[in-house]
Amino acid sequence: MKKISLFAVLFAAFVWGASAQDVNIPEGMEILTPDGVTVTTNSARAYDKDKPLTVSGSKTAGYKLYFTASDEEHGEELWVSDGTLAGTRMVKDIYPGSTTSNVMYITRFKDKVVFQAVGNDDDGAELWISDGTETGTVMIADLNILGGSEPAGFTWLNETQFVFCAKDFDSETYSDVSQRWLWISDGTEEGTTRIKDCSVKYPGMNAVTDEYRIFERVGRKVFFKADTKDSQYGEELWVTDGTEEGTFMIMDINTTVANEATGATAGATLEWFTPFYNQKLFFDATSADYGREPWVTDGTPEGTYMIKDLYEGVDANGQPYGSGVFTPRVYKDWVFFRAYVPYYGFELYKTDFTAEGTVMVADMNRNPLTDGSGTENGSPDLFCVWKDKMWMKAATGGNAASTDPTNYGLELFYSDGTAEGTVMQSDLAPGVTPNAAWEGMVCSGSFYFRAQNEPPNGAQLWELFSMDDVDEFPHKVCDLGPGRDFVHSLRNVNGDLFFTSDIHKKLFRYHYRKQGYNPEVDLEEMDPDFGESEGNQINDIVKTSPLRFYPNPAKSFIEIASSTVESVSVFDIAGRKALSQGKGARVDVRSLPKGAYIIAIKDAAGEYRSKLIVE
Repeated sequence: MKKISLFAVLFAAFVWGASAQDVNIPEGMEILTPDGVTVTTNSARAYDKDKPLTVSGSKTAGYKLYFTASDEEHGEELWVSDGTLAGTRMVKDIYPGSTTSNVMYITRFKDKVVFQAVGNDDDGAELWISDGTETGTVMIADLNILGGSEPAGFTWLNETQFVFCAKDFDSETYSDVSQRWLWISDGTEEGTTRIKDCSVKYPGMNAVTDEYRIFERVGRKVFFKADTKDSQYGEELWVTDGTEEGTFMIMDINTTVANEATGATAGATLEWFTPFYNQKLFFDATSADYGREPWVTDGTPEGTYMIKDLYEGVDANGQPYGSGVFTPRVYKDWVFFRAYVPYYGFELYKTDFTAEGTVMVADMNRNPLTDGSGTENGSPDLFCVWKDKMWMKAATGGNAASTDPTNYGLELFYSDGTAEGTVMQSDLAPGVTPNAAWEGMVCSGSFYFRAQNEPPNGAQLWELFSMDDVDEFPHKVCDLGPGRDFVHSLRNVNGDLFFTSDIHKKLFRYHYRKQGYNPEVDLEEMDPDFGESEGNQINDIVKTSPLRFYPNPAKSFIEIASSTVESVSVFDIAGRKALSQGKGARVDVRSLPKGAYIIAIKDAAGEYRSKLIVE
């Protein structure tokens, strides 16, 4: 194993600073890591980056922040913080001595974390779990007798289990290429088993951006990228409910033949897995007929489809164009994202998962192209929902002399989902200098992000800014030192903001409460939702008015006992709208497949929900 030299440690201490006296921090902010300790959190934007800051815990057990850090004596190891100086410490010297244990992919599981680590040269990189104590930090299982199993993609599936991909003897020796197959665990050796012999593509092709999602939970299912172990389809969309029979490839999205000899098809270059509450998964994918476009799935083949061909036609080589998708975010009843279409370029779009409901929200950069073929790119990068608005940065143009429209460079915007409600919030960086806002985080009701308000001199400074209200001009929280702060990995722990920085590789905690702070309203929920909402509970319906309908079960029509029906909606048990109509007491259900549904009837007296059976 590679040792960490004394020279490297001393050099790092010199470059990054050794104490709080070297750092410009405001009131309410403190450094939690001791002198001589370097936080090694990866600054990449990737959601599944190898060295994250990870929050774990529960309301009863409290919440802690886990991360990796190194010092001269122990090398890089697992650390934990409860938000205090005394409670910020190394958890365990997993690989004893100055050799790093190379802890990777720290992931929350119940009130613990699971991760990959090396405890010794014989076992290699294996599956570990920690409750934040030395005695509670143990290897769960040695999965690969050939060496390290290199587990990754940890995803909390339900209250008691998580899924992941890993190598074992069978997957490493099945073909000429070493594969990771799919596993499940409850955190114990006896509860850790292989689910499916499928080649899990980790981290996947990562074709368009470093902010990728590899595994994503929706309700009690996890979506991931995989191929069969015989390499029949390339990287395609798979789903698992934690059982072998419930783990399968949903669809071969890209049917382009990649290997004439075997008939294997090309991968779909899946990106931007984004859960829509606990109902659907939004993503983008490449298909043979339409190129790279937005897709959606409910976990079934029939519920998986391309939403819209935004960029129609083919190029000079006969290949279909693709609009692509960038930084999708869920907002109200839509998924917002950046996409490309001719004339407007890269602009802001939203979708309700129908073709007609997938539309451009606003042309954010109206500067005309010199050839008259359209307008310049707005290139919105979406990053946060706060105060009932979708927040992003977007380009307004870089021509300082322009007055129609006036150009401000790359600045902070918000949108309410309409063109007129999509506005620039502030000109944070003077002139046409880009403010480079990114990584929004809501903490105790305040909005934090990294940006710059001065010329970057060829680099993005990325200092910490905040706001307490929508119309407030952004306030610089701190400037940690001369040059590039590059604050990153913003996290909310018990209402306090935690982060680290590239100029000072320490763990920072910022305790701030806005004027009028109300914990009942402003303290964010920190526990997962596995989809047990009212909309998914067909046997637990709340009746809010005395409306009745008949017959039930129904075969063709139902009659509602009201003369003032305003609207009727029928939902399947996953919460998907299956039917809707306006006024009228007679409802035609002949188009619905047999099964159980939830019917929502609204009349002048209120709304009534009940169970409906269609035979």
